[in-house]
Amino acid sequence: MTTTPTGHPATVRWTAEGWDAPAPSGLRRLMDTELAPRYAPFEHRRVRPPQPVAEEILITWVGYAGRLPVATASLRALPDRVEVKRVFVVPGYRGSGLAKAALTAVETTAAERGTRRLWLQTGELQPEAQGLYVRAGWQRVPAYPPYEKDPFSICFAKSLVSGAP
Repeated sequence: MTTTPTGHPATVRWTAEGWDAPAPSGLRRLMDTELAPRYAPFEHRRVRPPQPVAEEILITWVGYAGRLPVATASLRALPDRVEVKRVFVVPGYRGSGLAKAALTAVETTAAERGTRRLWLQTGELQPEAQGLYVRAGWQRVPAYPPYEKDPFSICFAKSLVSGAP
């Protein structure tokens, strides 16, 4: 068995759960708590788009190490696109490939549903997320609605069709 950089077992079981289920909700709260201090000095300049609601979410994947939820990612259906939301791995499990696995899970699900192109938004103050997306083949694109008014939004897109840009 392999281990994470902090010595935790790296065997993770992935399950599909509802957006509002306890595990993904808890992981999103951890993510919010972690990111809040980065953006706090700029809160007066932020324009926050509406948060996803359960009815928009096509699937939420949660990775469990034993009974502990340690990673998550979701797919959101907007009127004109499908986007990846809330890719997150708890700190003690980072560096073990779980963020890439979560991203792959949602990309695979989207492709199986016939989605040809995925979109996502991250923040300017999240270089680790930006790096993940670039390494995974995502291309930076202009901010799209509803993120175009947030000066901290950075958006990416990825074709799920072989050979397409």
